[in-house]
Formats: sequence, C-alpha cells, structure tokens
Amino acid sequence: MSGVMSRFRPYFLSIALHAVLVAVIVVLGVQNWRAEAELPQVMAIEAVAVDADELARLTRRAPPKSVEPAIESAPKPEPKPEPKPPAKKPEPSKPKAVEITKREKEAQALKETQLKAERARLEEQTRRDADARRMKEELEAEDRRRKDDARIRAEREAALQRALTEEVAATEAAEARRVAAARAASLSAQWAAAIQARVQRAWIRPPSAQPGLDCRVAVMQAAGGTVIRVEVKECNGDEAVRQSLEAAVFRASPLPPPPEPSLFERNIELRFRPND
Repeated sequence: MSGVMSRFRPYFLSIALHAVLVAVIVVLGVQNWRAEAELPQVMAIEAVAVDADELARLTRRAPPKSVEPAIESAPKPEPKPEPKPPAKKPEPSKPKAVEITKREKEAQALKETQLKAERARLEEQTRRDADARRMKEELEAEDRRRKDDARIRAEREAALQRALTEEVAATEAAEARRVAAARAASLSAQWAAAIQARVQRAWIRPPSAQPGLDCRVAVMQAAGGTVIRVEVKECNGDEAVRQSLEAAVFRASPLPPPPEPSLFERNIELRFRPND
C-alpha cells in the first residue's frame, strides 16, 4: 500500500496544487464582481431643443407620449490591457561576438600579465627580505662571536691574573710561614736554652754522674711557669741522676717565660746535657 501511495504521490500533489489555484481564481473573480456591483449607476437624459411652431405642429400630428427618462446602466470598467512581454534583445551578430571575445582575451592576457608582474614583484621582495634577514642574522652571529671571544679572553686573563696573584700570595704566605717558623724555632730554642740553663744551675750533680750525660725530660707547667710534673724519659745516667734531674727542675720553678706569649706551651720537653 505504501508503495502505491509513494508512486501516485506526485499526481496527488499536482491535483491539490491545481485545486488551490482554481480556488484562488474564483475568490479573485467574486471580489471583482462585488466591486463592479457597488459602483454608482449614472442616469443619462437625452433632450433635443425645438421652437414653438415645430412643437405645435408635432402636437397636432400625434398625441403626446409619456416621456420616460432613459436610464442606462453605468458603463462597465474596461479590462486592463495585458502587459506586453518584453521585447527580445536582438542576438549579436557574429562579428560583434568575435570582437567581444577578442576584448575578453586581451583583458584576460592583460590580467595574467599583471598577475605575473605582481607575482614576480612579490618573489623579488621576498628574496630581498630573506637576504636582509640572513645578513642581519649573520651580523648578529658575528657580533655574538666577537663578544664571546672577548668574554673568553677576559675570563682567561682574569683567571691567569688570579692564578698569578694566588701563586704570589701562596709564595709570600709560605715565605712568611717559613720566616715565622724559623723565628719561632729560634725563639723556642732560646727559651729552651734559658730553661736548661736554669735547671742546670739548680742541679746538684750526684757522684754517679758520668761525663757525656744526655737525658730527655718532659715537663708540665702552669701559665706562670710553675712546674706541675716532671718525668725523665731517656737518660744514659742511673737512678740517682734521674732523681737529681727531677729535683733540679722543681727547684728551677717557676721556669723563665718565652720571648713571646704565643710561644708558650704547657707541655715541653728538655734535652738536658750538662757542661762537663
């Protein structure tokens, strides 16, 4: 059933469209008829002018007739003229068509020439811009290289200068330390000789002491040089010599101070070698 409906659907649509058109035409005709009926009717009276003698003669010939005004219906409006179809333009002759075609070809050729010239101009401008950009990049790269080279040279020179300065400073510091150490050793030797001289002056030589006595004595002292403890470590003498050395160190207390306070040490070691 659906297949039949789909096959006849165009016919149904055509019939419906024609029915709508007929209805529209009928409605328009009824409206025109009503408009014509509503127009006012005009009464037309016709009269002829005669003189008195002619009127008397006519009256004698025939009895008077009733004169009724002739009423004519109002003239119907004339139908509007149908618009004439527009006149067809005369077809151009072949020579004119050839002329137009030639002009079109010339215009097209001119347009193509202009497009080619514009394209060439754009390509040339693009090439120039690329060359200028490349030259600018090369100049910037060269400037960066120069700056990098200058920076590297400056860094190398600064590093070399720092190395030289550090080397000089290290040499000077080493020399100063050497001088200070030598001075300290000299002052320490002077201090040790002073302590040894005081201990030797306080030493009572025992009868068993032999010539060439050589002993190492460890001494602990306080800040003012007061002896706290004495220990004889290595000694080529007997026990009497050891005891006499310990007693001599205690008798020498307080020991002489160092030449400089910075040289003071609580624990010192003396090498006791008395003058024979």
